[in-house]
Amino acid sequence: MDTSTGLARDLSVETEQVVEVVRAHEKELASSDQLPEGIVRASLAAGLYRLCLPGELGGLRVPLPDSVSLIERLSYADGSVGWCTAVANVSASLLAGIDETHARNIAAEPELLCIAGGFPAVGRGRFDDANYQLTGRWSFASGCTAATWLLGGMLVAPAGTADPPRALIAFFPAEQARIVPNWEVSGLRATGSHDVLVDAIEVPAGRTTPLVGGPRWSSDPIAAVPFFALGPLLGAVPLGIATRALDELLELARSRVRFGQAEPLLHDQRFQDGFSSARVRLTAARGHLLEQATEVWRTASEGSVTPVAQAGATLAIGLVAEAAMDAVRFAHEAAGTASIRNDSVLSRCLNDATVATRHVAFSPFARQNAGRLLLGIPPEQPAPTR
Repeated sequence: MDTSTGLARDLSVETEQVVEVVRAHEKELASSDQLPEGIVRASLAAGLYRLCLPGELGGLRVPLPDSVSLIERLSYADGSVGWCTAVANVSASLLAGIDETHARNIAAEPELLCIAGGFPAVGRGRFDDANYQLTGRWSFASGCTAATWLLGGMLVAPAGTADPPRALIAFFPAEQARIVPNWEVSGLRATGSHDVLVDAIEVPAGRTTPLVGGPRWSSDPIAAVPFFALGPLLGAVPLGIATRALDELLELARSRVRFGQAEPLLHDQRFQDGFSSARVRLTAARGHLLEQATEVWRTASEGSVTPVAQAGATLAIGLVAEAAMDAVRFAHEAAGTASIRNDSVLSRCLNDATVATRHVAFSPFARQNAGRLLLGIPPEQPAPTR
């Protein structure tokens, strides 16, 4: 999709309408352990959970760079809103890997579809005839309180062989799971990233897919984007949060006079140097992230995302994480005592960015493997989940 089309413009307008709803719930977002219902309804109505849903299922066929920009805008308004939007879209993209009939059933009402869950293969699946008996508990299931469908990674031991277990993603209705409310954290509180638990539920084999690889039935380019190349959607979150922090600091600096000084902070040369450095680094990281997301989308549109493009996307979100954390730390410190109060936007930005960048997508292991790909070295395999 060309970004100059009416759809792109309409989505920007719809996103701004959601931002207005987010602003109206600002106090609730600061203390709640889940997204307010009004924000979920507005996001669904705007189509923001269908950015990466395959077009055949009612998805909006939005290019990856545009989705990154939209999530960045939401994250500027509130990190939790941006994070849940990113996770819902990553989850929706995986429907291209399950049986098409099951995918169409899950997305029968795409305007109401919201998917959450846990991707690590910590569940256990036992194959019985045409179904799996699934038991598992997944942590950090962001957006689970609003989800209509859930997913969970599971290990399945091949029957009658000594082959190692296979890792699959299983989809199941939200009502079949129990949410364990335990999301007590310093940042991104409103993501509602509680644990999700299922006990011996039946999942048809057609509702499972490998997290990486496997056939895709959809012709939408999003179906050709590997799971780990969707990282720019997550990278947009600390990017938006950090941009908000710098803007809040700039506004504060126009009038705040530090103890012992005669002029507002804005006129302090050390502040000017630090602020401009943080802004330039963040802007450069943003440009590189969008550039790599564009390359992922270009190669996906041609049928196959190259390993170099995937590695580039992973390394780009690492740069964003570093630039974002440096920016929010600078903003929090430069604001002095104005940022230490519980209701401070800068305090929330620091906490939200810290929690967001602790995700495995930003980990040194992910970046190390991306570097290995660029050097033509096989990536290391993570230790098996126990």
